[in-house]
Amino acid sequence: MSDVSKINNLISTAPPNDIKLNKDFKLNKSAGEVTKEKLREVADMYEKHFIKEMMKQMKSTVSEGTEMFKKNNAEKIFQDQLDDEYSGQWNKQGSFGLSNMIYDQLMNRYGGQFGLSQPLDKPAGPIDLEKHHEVKDLNAPKDFSIQIDSKDNKNQAVKNPWAGILQSKDTMAEDRTMYKIKHDNGLESLISIQGAASEKSRFLTNGDYLQAGDEIGLASQTSPLFWTVRSNSQES
Repeated sequence: MSDVSKINNLISTAPPNDIKLNKDFKLNKSAGEVTKEKLREVADMYEKHFIKEMMKQMKSTVSEGTEMFKKNNAEKIFQDQLDDEYSGQWNKQGSFGLSNMIYDQLMNRYGGQFGLSQPLDKPAGPIDLEKHHEVKDLNAPKDFSIQIDSKDNKNQAVKNPWAGILQSKDTMAEDRTMYKIKHDNGLESLISIQGAASEKSRFLTNGDYLQAGDEIGLASQTSPLFWTVRSNSQES
């Protein structure tokens, strides 16, 4: 099977900032084929193919000149090999960053299924847990769920724990708001607060991309905040 065929089995072509994993792709754990190194190899392979195709498209816009100066087959083979070398060098230098993006998406989607994990960054929210708060574990083995009671005398800014997309922002009874955020690291946060939107968060809408630490609202000091974290790896 060619390198390009292997890539197409795993990834469907899309703009580089919106790589889509092929939903029909399946990994065989029993065959021992799933390792971080092999996922990295696939990501590098795709980036090199993307760079080479980009170079080919750029060259197609440039005329080769008259019939007398057109390249013969040997020159075309040499140029193809040279393009392979260039794409490999650019991949090694990390100039495009596409390989890292694909690798992260593969790890987020498949890593948990095959015992592959990346270090989890310390959450930047939902609020500062190191002072003025009491934390109570509410939960269930598979999810991480806590109740956070404020001991402070003012409303608290609620922040997005990790980078990701705001899936929904729903107003509930007693002026509570439920935020559902799908994070880039394969986790999903459900954050329920009683409070109001802040100046920084009043225009947030579904589909907005949030950086870690971005403010999403204000929590009342008189009402607990509920934060549940669960895996989003089962979602398409």
